[in-house]
Formats: sequence, structure tokens, C-alpha cells
Amino acid sequence: MIDKIKYFTGNKNEDHDIMLDILKLVEFKSGTARRNMFKNLKANPGGSMLYGLTWKGYLSKTKSKTPSLYKGLYRTKVMDDYPDLEVIFKEYRDIYFPYFEYKSVQMNHNWKAPKHKDSTNVGESILCAFGYYEGGDTVINFDGAIKKYDCRDSYLKFNGSKYEHWVEDWSIEDRYTLVFFDNLSNKKLELRSSQKLPLLL
Repeated sequence: MIDKIKYFTGNKNEDHDIMLDILKLVEFKSGTARRNMFKNLKANPGGSMLYGLTWKGYLSKTKSKTPSLYKGLYRTKVMDDYPDLEVIFKEYRDIYFPYFEYKSVQMNHNWKAPKHKDSTNVGESILCAFGYYEGGDTVINFDGAIKKYDCRDSYLKFNGSKYEHWVEDWSIEDRYTLVFFDNLSNKKLELRSSQKLPLLL
């Protein structure tokens, strides 16, 4: 448990509702790269966004993403649009999985991904779900052993780059998920200056 709680209470049910209310305030979109990863995905009213650092600096013909503290890495647009989420995500991590190190958070709203592997992820990820929907289990193929999880009950830790996974249909309410993961540890990172500063995430 962290010493000082700003956003959450430490009660799982209460914190589920607090995070759900926070995510409802976010405008979810999906970039071209994300959409291209799932070309067969049907039209979807939600979105999927990376909160963290990326190697892709292009935003539009006239705009670029904000440079990070590290050479060649940029802050994603959602980081600039919602800076408070950085502290919110860290506080949630510190309460519920304090020993898990992550560099980025994939934010999903009504994003029904088909069967896939997260090829750019490094090691294990943690998946948390929020909402009062019915269905919507995360399904993982552990080398032929198919298992289903409701990630609202408890966070799910697994290696998404190793095991194929997907999401089942859901109904009634919107479905939000957060995936805490590492996409940078296998890269050589160099600060833009000699000052020693930690990763933003």
C-alpha cells in the first residue's frame, strides 16, 4: 500500500468505479497504426490508444509529437492531452500490483480485438477491466489450453507476446480496459541530456 492516496481508496469495488468514471471522461480514438494492426476489425464506436512513449514522432503533415526525455522517443498525444493520467495509473499500480514495472499503458474502450499476439511487448503485461457489461471475457490460448478471464474481478498477468489472446462479445454497458506493459526495456535508451532522469512511465 502506498503512503498517500490521492485518487483511490484502496477498496477494490470503490476503485473500480473511480477508474471507470475517470476513463469515461477520456475521448478515445484509434490511430492509423493501431487500426492497421487489426485490419479485419469491424467498425467500432470505441478506440484504442497508447499512453506512454513511442518511436513514431509523426502526428500530421504540420504537427509532430512532443519529444520525450529520450532521444528518438516521443510522448503520445494522449499523454499531452491527459497528463494527470500518468499519476492516476501509477497510483492504481502502487495499490494493486506494486512490484510490477511498466513503461506504457494501452487504453481501450469497446475495443474488441480479434485473436492476436502483442509482438512488440517485452515480458508479461497486466490487464485490468472496468464497466458493468455482461460477457466480454478475455480468452487466452496457453499452448492449446483455452482459458477465460473476467478482468474486473482481479487483474490478469500474462505474456501477451507469447500467447494468443482475444476478447469475447459483451452487451449492456461499455467495456474499458487498461493494459500495463513494457515496450522499451529491450531498446537502448539515451537521454537527450546528461541529466539522469527516470522514464516518464
